[in-house]
Amino acid sequence: MDNHEIGKRGELLAQKYVKEVGYEIIEVNYRCKFGEVDIIASKDDYIVFIEVKTRNNSNYGLPYESVSAAKQEKIRRVAANYLSTNNLFQKDCRFDVVSIEKIGMDYTCEIIQDAFY
Repeated sequence: MDNHEIGKRGELLAQKYVKEVGYEIIEVNYRCKFGEVDIIASKDDYIVFIEVKTRNNSNYGLPYESVSAAKQEKIRRVAANYLSTNNLFQKDCRFDVVSIEKIGMDYTCEIIQDAFY
């Protein structure tokens, strides 16, 4: 399985997982001129912008550790675009990361709430 396939599988697992733990998915793969956000959801009166990171192993660190400062800035810009386009600036928002790691034949999912600001 190549990195693209691993990423797509991770995104599908993340969508299922966030629903199971009470998030309501609003959009998947939201794109604008600033970039893309994997999942936009709502939970507890927040609009949540979710980045999904999937790894086959932890040789290069845990999946969530790969959300760089540059990637965080890109997600913030996409979020601002989404909020502006949908007139949602009055809503509270946060940035979560779903970290998915393949361990043997299984996958583990972890949500890091407020992963960055």
